[in-house]
Amino acid sequence: MSRQRALSRVAVLVTAGLVLAGCGSGPSQAGAAAIVGPTSVTLADAQRQVDAALAKPGLLDQLRVQGAEPADISREVVSRSVQHLLLAEAARREGIDVSGPQVDAELARQGGVQAIVDATIYDQVTVREAVHDQLVSQALARKLLPRVAVTVDLTAATSREDAVAKARRMAVGPAEAAAVLAADGSKAQRNLTLRAALIPQSAASFLFGTPAGTVVAAQTSPAPDGWTVVRVTARDTAAAPVGDPRALSNSVAQIDEASLDDIGRRLTQPLADELGVRVNPRYGTWDPLRLAVLAPGTPAGVLMPAALS
Repeated sequence: MSRQRALSRVAVLVTAGLVLAGCGSGPSQAGAAAIVGPTSVTLADAQRQVDAALAKPGLLDQLRVQGAEPADISREVVSRSVQHLLLAEAARREGIDVSGPQVDAELARQGGVQAIVDATIYDQVTVREAVHDQLVSQALARKLLPRVAVTVDLTAATSREDAVAKARRMAVGPAEAAAVLAADGSKAQRNLTLRAALIPQSAASFLFGTPAGTVVAAQTSPAPDGWTVVRVTARDTAAAPVGDPRALSNSVAQIDEASLDDIGRRLTQPLADELGVRVNPRYGTWDPLRLAVLAPGTPAGVLMPAALS
């Protein structure tokens, strides 16, 4: 991966300021920018990171040229703080350990700490932890990608309203889902099994991150009628690898690092669902499909529990 591309990837990575909750009902939203399970990101730490970014000479002018505003930095900080917590938990569960020397080596490979700081919105501390997250995400993708398989029913929709209506019907149960698919004819597919390793170009999509027993309505193309409804009936992260293990390993090794990072983050989606993510309304709304904070008023992805029997 080129140094320039590496720097652009780090520009959207950030560490979280963590406050571990004590016993009781869990952390309060008061004073928290975001809460993931029993852990919160403090408002003070999020604001510190935003202030550090805005203090960089000329940064605000550059953002405005690109059509961005200070609020976009705030949402980026909170989004990546949430992702940091999800990656930390995924690493704990999967036994992934990224060492300090590994982080040092990656920083050096990307041009050094100061070069990265100069090219991004982050300071020296957050850049180190951001690179740590990047390496965890890539390791998670390499480990799980060969084993992730999903089985889905899917169909097309012509608008958000049409997609939500179909999703609600398909969530009722197998009979109603079958009726929707039958009515859509050739636009629909039923009981389709997909292996992430066989279509790595799609492995970072919600298809491979959505838990079984969920229906998703998502806009999957820029066209106004580019909506898809997906009912996930099974998801396995321990499926036996398909084909020659050596060929599969070579295939995964050919995926570029930026794509591996995207895939690894997508594979934390079930954790976000399991632990629960709450974002302070001042920043916007957490989108469970984009795994990011959206600006106030921006519609989030639609997920709903589905009866499988």
